[in-house]
Amino acid sequence: MATNPDLNAKVAIVTGASRGIGADVARVLAREGMTVVCAARTENEGESRIPGTLTDTVASIVESGGKAVARRADMSKEDDVQALWDWSVAEFGHVDAVINNAGISPNGTIEKMNWRHFHLAFQINVATPALLSRLAATHMREIGGGSIINVSSGASRGPGPGPYTEVNQNRTIYGLTKIALERMTQGMAAELWADNIGVNVIMPSKQIWVGGTIYVQQQRNPEGFDSLDLTGKRKDGTIMGDAAAAIIRADHAVYTGQVKNDEDTLKAILGTTDFSKYATY
Repeated sequence: MATNPDLNAKVAIVTGASRGIGADVARVLAREGMTVVCAARTENEGESRIPGTLTDTVASIVESGGKAVARRADMSKEDDVQALWDWSVAEFGHVDAVINNAGISPNGTIEKMNWRHFHLAFQINVATPALLSRLAATHMREIGGGSIINVSSGASRGPGPGPYTEVNQNRTIYGLTKIALERMTQGMAAELWADNIGVNVIMPSKQIWVGGTIYVQQQRNPEGFDSLDLTGKRKDGTIMGDAAAAIIRADHAVYTGQVKNDEDTLKAILGTTDFSKYATY
């Protein structure tokens, strides 16, 4: 299925690349030869309470012999998203892959959450991926194809039917945006497959204990954070990067509309069954 094996001349935009899964995906794509436009709001130290910056990500890629540039963009602002896209095309002449990874997980129930955060979550987690995908679709059709990858989460599956044993405090809005992202993915895949543009979802098969995930848990459970059981959680997001690279190499007209976790993606495309190289706690 690898009809696009050589990634050396290709360009990818990765959003939310200042830390966590986004930074790890950017590193893997650069390792595989792509030039990576690393986009996020946090460019330098001191701009966020969460560790990790675009400067850090790009430095780690360049030090390893890869090619990457940092572009500061607030993913809640359409003008910033448009400017990110326009700059990337002007600078490199083509964009072959877009990885929509940036996202937020607001605290609270639908009843009690800050209502501004409800709208902000949909803007960053759904509307911005839609806008970047919209821009990418026209461009990728002109250059003969490409790959759009949306990063989702197991939270999209929801708690299922009751009765319940615990009260759900923080997952509803995040999960709601992720199931919307998955539906958009398959809709766009059905719209674009004939243009050799693949649109797919990847999500972690195991929780990846990095970046924003750690910060959110610290905020939601400050007293119990140090005693959390991390058994089975992954130590980094390298597997997500490998899954993204496999998708970008696949036949875009055939491998499209897929909503799979990282392990199932690698199984489907590469036949991988041993995931022991991806470190866990």
